[in-house]
Amino acid sequence: MSKPHEPRHPIRVVARRTGLTPATLRAWERRYGVVDPGRSEGGQRLYSDRDVDRLARLRALTDAGRSIGLIAALSDEELAALEAEDRVLRTEPSPAEVPVPGDAEALVEGALARVAEMDQTGLEAALRRAAVVAGAQRFLESVVAPFLERVGDAWAEGAFGPAHEHLASVAVQGVLSWLQEPVAGEAGGPRLVVATLPGERHGLGAMLAAAAAGLEGWQVTDLGVDLPVSEIARAARAVGARAVALSVVRSDLAETASRDAAELRRVLPGAVALIVGGRGSERLDALRLSPGVQVVDGLGAFRTALGRLG
Repeated sequence: MSKPHEPRHPIRVVARRTGLTPATLRAWERRYGVVDPGRSEGGQRLYSDRDVDRLARLRALTDAGRSIGLIAALSDEELAALEAEDRVLRTEPSPAEVPVPGDAEALVEGALARVAEMDQTGLEAALRRAAVVAGAQRFLESVVAPFLERVGDAWAEGAFGPAHEHLASVAVQGVLSWLQEPVAGEAGGPRLVVATLPGERHGLGAMLAAAAAGLEGWQVTDLGVDLPVSEIARAARAVGARAVALSVVRSDLAETASRDAAELRRVLPGAVALIVGGRGSERLDALRLSPGVQVVDGLGAFRTALGRLG
């Protein structure tokens, strides 16, 4: 009887058993180290029974919508737990309406507690786990966006100080960067430029939009914060952008942001869409904005706008 760890299956057999193509198997091994196959005397890959089981589970989880980059490093036990959660959710009548496993509100509360304790390591670990459990897009919409809003509220009310806000920002930036590592945008996919307007130095909303767009297959150029209108337009023309996304957080900048967004719309090529979102975008002066500026409310609306363009 063969042992679970004994390398004995050639790649063609593994491809048939898992539904993964040999090219995908090689790519997953090279980029993510999902398994470590043995070699025959002739140098051919040989996979164990345990390798086959793990690859089949990874295939099922990616088919369910999870990114291989987020789950590749999980243990077999953690993968099995995620697969069990997916089976439970599939029994619900409307999976799209099911809350994030573990309850999004509880995840947000847990993250806020770590901010209060100044536990950056614990915060990043909690956010990464939430991303794996929820799936990337639901994580952005159901956990990160409300978490950032709650941090902002706590800072405005005096419950959190500048150090708390900075810790939360650094942790979220780290997790968003990690989330985007396996996502470079589809080759030949539409290009998006993300930035904030002059005076707006809050960049997490823009980074959140960049991550969401990258997960939708867009090739994203994130210019950062506090850029002149002329530089944003220059970058959009240089990369051949299909769209420009602006994040507006500070409501006290609504008047100047309205004026700058209208000016950017004027100098951008007509074929380039201009999308504005963020917590402060609801204060923009509609009378100052041209019809070519689309204001969106939340990441869901942003993704819908990108879907129409892409």
